[in-house]
Amino acid sequence: MKRILLGTTALVATSLAASEAVEAADGVKLGIGGRYMGAMGALAIDDFSASPDPSNNLRAYVFKQDVRVYFEGSTTLDNGLTVGARIDLRGQSDNKDQIRDVYAYFKGGFGDVRFGDTEEALAQTCYLVPSASALFGADSPNFNFSNAGVIGFGATNGTCYGVDSHSTKIVYFSPTFAGFSFATSFTPDNTEDTRNTVNGAATRPSNDLGQNSENLSVAANFNHDFNGVKLIAGGGGTWSFQREQAAPPPGAGNPGHRDEYNGYAQVAFAGFTFGAAVSDRVNVSNEIDNTDDVVYGAGGTYNWEAWTVGLGWTRGNYDNIHGVGTTDKHDIVSFTSAYALGPGIELDGLVEYDNYSGAGVGDSYEGLGFGLGTLITF
Repeated sequence: MKRILLGTTALVATSLAASEAVEAADGVKLGIGGRYMGAMGALAIDDFSASPDPSNNLRAYVFKQDVRVYFEGSTTLDNGLTVGARIDLRGQSDNKDQIRDVYAYFKGGFGDVRFGDTEEALAQTCYLVPSASALFGADSPNFNFSNAGVIGFGATNGTCYGVDSHSTKIVYFSPTFAGFSFATSFTPDNTEDTRNTVNGAATRPSNDLGQNSENLSVAANFNHDFNGVKLIAGGGGTWSFQREQAAPPPGAGNPGHRDEYNGYAQVAFAGFTFGAAVSDRVNVSNEIDNTDDVVYGAGGTYNWEAWTVGLGWTRGNYDNIHGVGTTDKHDIVSFTSAYALGPGIELDGLVEYDNYSGAGVGDSYEGLGFGLGTLITF
């Protein structure tokens, strides 16, 4: 609660400062940027233990792309306060929102306050298991080619997902003191694109089924360079203090509040980067008690001139996917590479092995995939 008060105090101070400031002569100037990701992948091994074999109806190759365009404008007032807004637009239409992030921000010596649809403090400050590629990897990749999701929890592992995604919230980032910084956020409920309403509840119901509400997220980070050796360490937690639950199956217990914790560490020197990360997602299921997902992993990369290569591994332990008291395991070993063709342009490669061990009969998977893709930032 103390961190909430600190963030609120900073916001009030920001509002007072803004009301007294004289706007810069040019006002807010809009800029445009973004990135394009595209990849093609293929599977040399796609082995299911299930019968009949699901791979009979699956292609052994795929093309994928992911495009984001952002619009951002800011101005610095005469008193030094920077005020701006950012909108991130998805390049593809799917079942997700077309707008990913949309928020206003206020920056100054007090830190950075953001208000709008954006990720929570834990998700915005974390570091993943190192990967040479911005596209591929063993931890939360943008693209993967595993079909483990056909029979199991998911096709990949991740150590930094968060609880409430891009719900409307307030986030505070502190200044950095001797390498230390922290962030905190508060989210009323899992609602995005909040607008006014002319009928119904203007403040929204508090009993939406499956909602994670009153979410508090806190994260801390240490980032410092010791004579050419860079050390990064940190972690965070998100607590959902209210949750409208579905009726659990008989004997499954009453699921508790949804929480998440993560931690990470990295050390970099002479072109090498080594790191590890871990995540514990508590009470993931809305119906079954004590359904925890624990994901951890480690890896390293090496960079020389325009080249970067990396090797990473993650393991995901997923509770109760195939019934109460069961645990599925997913191991991923990923070799990644990246070649900088020019400023903001790179070519990435992937060789990845997946092994999913399901607790149910016929719920195992083994795959060997290859990928080639490009990242273009603009």
